[in-house]
Amino acid sequence: MQIKLKGAEVSIASANTVGGASTVRVVNIGAAAVLNLAYANGTVYANTTVSNTESIVIVKGPTDTLAGANMKAAPVEYRG
Repeated sequence: MQIKLKGAEVSIASANTVGGASTVRVVNIGAAAVLNLAYANGTVYANTTVSNTESIVIVKGPTDTLAGANMKAAPVEYRG
């Protein structure tokens, strides 16, 4: 797996589009928490629990937002 960074890491403690990115690496830097994926209007349509120190790659729409306590996100390009 290869990940190319496409921008700066940001906090997603509150809803954030992560610069309009479609592929985002999310890391949890605190206790396990729920990561919410929402439409631009704020309606949550998916979520998952992210464990302490776990990182995952999320594919989302450019206007969709991510939000999760103790989490940071960075726009990336993913190559499997």
